[in-house]
Amino acid sequence: MTARPAGLTGLLVALATSVSAQSFVVSYILPPSQNVVPVQSGGLIPFPATLVGTTAQATLSVTNTGVGPGTVTGIAISGGAAFALQGKPLLPATLASGQTLAVQVLYTPTKVSADSGEITITFPTASPVTVNLSGSGTSPLFTYQLLQPSIVLSPGGMIAFPDTQVGQTSSLSVRVLNSGNASGTVSAISAIGQGFSVGGVPALPQTLAVGASLTFTINFAPTQPTAVTGTLTVNSDSFNLSGVGLGVLLTYSYVVGGTTVTLSSSANSVIFSPVAITQTEQLSFDVKNTGTLPAMISNIGVGQITGPFGVAGLPSLPLTLAPNADFHLTITFTPVSLGFSNGTLLLDTTSIPLIGSGTEPPPLPSYTISGPSGNTAPLTQPSIGLTLSSPYPVAISGSLTMTVAGTLPADPAVQFASGGRTVAFLIPANQTNAVFGSSGTQIGIQTGTVAGNVTLTPTFATQAGNVDLTPASPPSLQFTVAPAAPTVLAVQLTNISTTGFTVEVTGFATTRTLSSVAIQFATAPGFSMRTSQFTFDISQAAVVWFESTASQAFGGQFTLSIPFSFQVSLPMGQTAVAAFASVSATASNATGTSNSVQMAVQ
Repeated sequence: MTARPAGLTGLLVALATSVSAQSFVVSYILPPSQNVVPVQSGGLIPFPATLVGTTAQATLSVTNTGVGPGTVTGIAISGGAAFALQGKPLLPATLASGQTLAVQVLYTPTKVSADSGEITITFPTASPVTVNLSGSGTSPLFTYQLLQPSIVLSPGGMIAFPDTQVGQTSSLSVRVLNSGNASGTVSAISAIGQGFSVGGVPALPQTLAVGASLTFTINFAPTQPTAVTGTLTVNSDSFNLSGVGLGVLLTYSYVVGGTTVTLSSSANSVIFSPVAITQTEQLSFDVKNTGTLPAMISNIGVGQITGPFGVAGLPSLPLTLAPNADFHLTITFTPVSLGFSNGTLLLDTTSIPLIGSGTEPPPLPSYTISGPSGNTAPLTQPSIGLTLSSPYPVAISGSLTMTVAGTLPADPAVQFASGGRTVAFLIPANQTNAVFGSSGTQIGIQTGTVAGNVTLTPTFATQAGNVDLTPASPPSLQFTVAPAAPTVLAVQLTNISTTGFTVEVTGFATTRTLSSVAIQFATAPGFSMRTSQFTFDISQAAVVWFESTASQAFGGQFTLSIPFSFQVSLPMGQTAVAAFASVSATASNATGTSNSVQMAVQ
């Protein structure tokens, strides 16, 4: 006896299950039709072709079409691992008349192939029902080919570009072909790595039917002359990329303090450790060609001719430097000034900054100034010299400055023989004697004619850089022109006539004072005079002279003009001097009387 359960459409074919009043019908539904299809024992549920990695499902139903309750004791699946049951109830299960038990049959293919299996339904008093299962997995299969030259590419494999000059571009064309049994979608194409890019890519995503293809280009534009790698990715497939940029790439490094420092865009300077002035620091500088072509270097040097930096140990130029070859040179730094110094190392058109700092030089050795000391005679020209106690490693430039102090106006004649009260000198490197220009190692100094103290104080500095070396309290040379009696330098007769003449007395007074002058005559044979010595008070005249502005240019010097007239009977044509054999003079002030200077008249 057969029946049509409510809610089911389609034809139901009864299985031969005439156990008492129960009767079971097995059927299935496959999407997308949703039709109910009865199946007998030994029948087949044919799943549609299914994309690998996805799941198709069918609903398997067991319906009790009898007039009484019936029992299902088991539902089991066997065969391929691609099939599975889902939603199976706890068994055994008793179904009332008209009641249905449903389970889901899942088909998940893992590869492009045919799959089979079977489901067995068991009952306590009837024969089991066996339902066969079949299905096939489908999938797009992308294969790859490099065009020109034609090379089959495998995911994970290498795509090698020809060696390419820096600044140029090499391109390779890649074809993607769907060799599978289902349409497939290309959703992403990209390239990463220095210099690698893709071009000519169609709008994505792009669906490729079976046998269809698309083509795009991989570009390699190296920016550095070196071997580089990258990755091409198409969907989840990846390929290794490799290429070599052709060109020259010089890298620079130096060793300082036992550490190698490689120059880079962010640290592109050669930096020396601080060095004391007069000392020299040197470091080894390495030039290496890390590129892929030989490098030609024609010129190497320091940009500042008179700067503190220098190079030594240069190779023969011009130089051809092969790839991976290098050479060394020595850079020196001899600071001449305190603080930072900057320079430039030039390798053809490449400029590399050089930075160094100079620290305090060693102290100046002790020195002596040779020359007059204590009381020194006025109107003399003693010699001055300066000598270090030991040589200094660099040339020293300096000066001697003269200061004059006292209660009287300073004599402007107190100066160096070269003129002025300051004289420059040079002490050559590694020597001890100061050289005063063309005067050599000794220079004269004029002591003048005015009492006072004269002090010579030196200053010292490095000739290069002018770094001060002068001690905090530099030893100086001091001497004194002491107050003394006047000094008469000369006596002469002027304004000579038949009745007289003028006696001129020149000399100096270090005190810039005079009180009297004495003139002594000696007559010629045949002449006589009642008084042969005359003394004159000149104190007021001396005050007027020495307090005048004009006198300050002459220091303590003076000239006295004393007219004399005589009553004497002389032969025709003779002057008054014929009556005298000589004339002498002395001058006096509060300190004493001068020397006597005599002038012979005849």
